[in-house]
This record gives sequence, structure tokens and C-alpha cells, in this order.
Amino acid sequence: MAVLLSICALIFISQITQPGDCSIEQAIIRKRKHTYLANHVIQTKQAETESDCGRHCVRVGSCLSVNYKTSGIGKGLCELNSETLQDTSDADGSVHNPEFNHLYIIKKKPLQKMSLPPISCQDILTKSAGATNGLYNISVDNKLVTVYCEMVLHGGGFTFIPKSAVKNGTLPNLVSQLFTNHSEVLLYIQKKDGSQTYTHIQQLKEQSETPLVVLQNTNSANYWFPSSLHCDYFYGITIDDGGCGVNGEPGLTYGSPANSFMGDYLYLSTSIYTDGFLSNNMEVKYNYHRTFSTGRLFAFFPNHREQNPSTQHNHDLVYETQGVAVDWRNTGMVLAERIPGNFFYLTEVHYSGNGCYTSSDRWIEANGTAIGLR
Repeated sequence: MAVLLSICALIFISQITQPGDCSIEQAIIRKRKHTYLANHVIQTKQAETESDCGRHCVRVGSCLSVNYKTSGIGKGLCELNSETLQDTSDADGSVHNPEFNHLYIIKKKPLQKMSLPPISCQDILTKSAGATNGLYNISVDNKLVTVYCEMVLHGGGFTFIPKSAVKNGTLPNLVSQLFTNHSEVLLYIQKKDGSQTYTHIQQLKEQSETPLVVLQNTNSANYWFPSSLHCDYFYGITIDDGGCGVNGEPGLTYGSPANSFMGDYLYLSTSIYTDGFLSNNMEVKYNYHRTFSTGRLFAFFPNHREQNPSTQHNHDLVYETQGVAVDWRNTGMVLAERIPGNFFYLTEVHYSGNGCYTSSDRWIEANGTAIGLR
């Protein structure tokens, strides 16, 4: 009985994912058209293409060939066989069938291991203690993102986020994946003279147990408050469940950025109970007037549409020479290595009650900020 042997061999690569790595097996498969091998089926699958059927076989150690149904009722049937035509005779069930192709493995390459992409700069540093500062690819929501990794300052492992990554609906798990240490954030400041400085942001010592809040494209979050706090601490914020938030996770709405009309942004809130924060271990504080609504925030805007920033408080530019934003920038320490410009955001800093309102387009000596999470 004549059979038609395909001219080209097919090469399939099968990836079997395990925690922390991919197992990869490569096989060379040859095809005989209109041929069916019976009596040796060990598993049945459904496959859209011959390639998919072949990959099913590569994944099963005892599979040596497949019968793939190319037409008719049951098209896409993929039968995994423990034998090949070469190892059997016609008496074993080899038949001519125009609705089937027979594919068999002629060579398998040994398994090799390939690491999955890292998920953060901290992940990279954990796996490679000698990792240096620089650009790295990480995986977020099954997409590769090029980030900048700070591997030295304050223990290293800080992931700096490019502006292109902050886009509504693109990487919904970006912040939750990168921000696991809620006690500190690194901010780089781009100076107009080309230099860059860094500031290490933490809560004031009296609020060191209160987490920093980092959000993406929102100023609302579920947040837990220590039971020692009282209702009057929540002045100026919205508590969705109507309670004081003690021993629970109420939904909190923090002060809204004036530039939120730009759509995409990262949001950093320091303690809402005190009048400042630590920057490079120096206190940045102000005389808080309780009569004003509460807002303690940095907001970082990629400004994809290149919109003009808010004109809020532009009638009086007092906070371009004094106040929280100026005091914070003055704590900056010079970076030895510069990072690319696509990591620096239009930045809004708002500490209500006589702290400051400003945005980086108004700053005298600087024009943007980058944010690093760990």
C-alpha cells in the first residue's frame, strides 16, 4: 500500500510550566498523509491544528506518534499512540484513511530549564545578589515591561516604573505586584541642570507602623487602621462603611489630585494623621491647620495627552519657594548613576492645611519625579 510521505519534517517545542521555571522539550516530527494507526491509542485530545496535536504528544513521555483527523465528523480529534508505523506492521492496524494524517516523532531533544521572567527588581536581587543598577525586563500581567532597578540604595530591589506602563487597563496588577514593602518608597528628582537626586520616603517615627499608600489611577483603597486610633483621626476623608475603620478594612477615599483629569497616574499618600513624613531620615513637617480638608499626597502623571497642568493656586506661587515640596526636594542626595528620562513624571504635591500645593512644571530647580517601589 502506497503512502504519501511529507517532504518537510516538523519541529515542535513544548513548554511545561512549573513554579519558577519552564521545562522545554523540542522534538522533530515527520508526517504521513492519509494514514491511520489503530490499536495503539493511549490518550485522546482535541486540537485545532496538527501542530497542537504534535505538542500534546511531546508533552507525554510514552507518546511516540499521533493520528490527527483533518476532515469529516470529529475533525480535530488527536489520538496519542504508544507506537509508530515504523514499529508496527499492517496487521497491527495501519490503514489508509483520507481523513487522517499520521505524525510520528523521529527525534527528541533532552529537557532543558529556562527561568521565567522576574516579577520585580526585588525578585532579581533575591535570585542574583550581585545584580547591578540598570534596565531590566520584568513580567507584569503576562507582559514584559522594561523597568529601572535600583540595586544599592537602602538595600536595593526598588523597581522604577516607566511612564508607558501607567495606562488604564494595560497593567492592572502593576502596583500590587511591585509594592510589597509598605514602609518605604524611593523618589528620584530630575534637576534642570541635568543632575538627579534621590529621596527615601518613610512615615514620621510616631506613625512608623502606618503603611504608606500607593495606588494606580485612583485615590480610593481598602485600608486597615490600628484599633488604637479614634474617629477624630479620620477628619477629612470618606469612610464608605460609615464606621471609624477600627479593626476592619473600610474603603477610604483620599484627597483627589487636582490633575486627575489627565486620567492615568500613580498616587502616594503618607500618613493622614500627622503633618509630614521622613525624607532621607530628615523630618519634613509643617504647621497643620485642622480647619482645612485633609490631603497628604504625591501624584505622578505620565501625561500621555500632553495636557496643561491644573492652575490651582497659581495666583500665589508661595509654595515654589517654601513649604513641604521645597523642603522635601532640599533633602535630596545626588545620584551616582542617572536613569532615563522616560521614568520621570509630572508630579503634584499637595499637603493641605498650609503645607503646599504645587506641580513640577512650576518648580524652580527641577521638573519631574520618578517613583521606585519595593
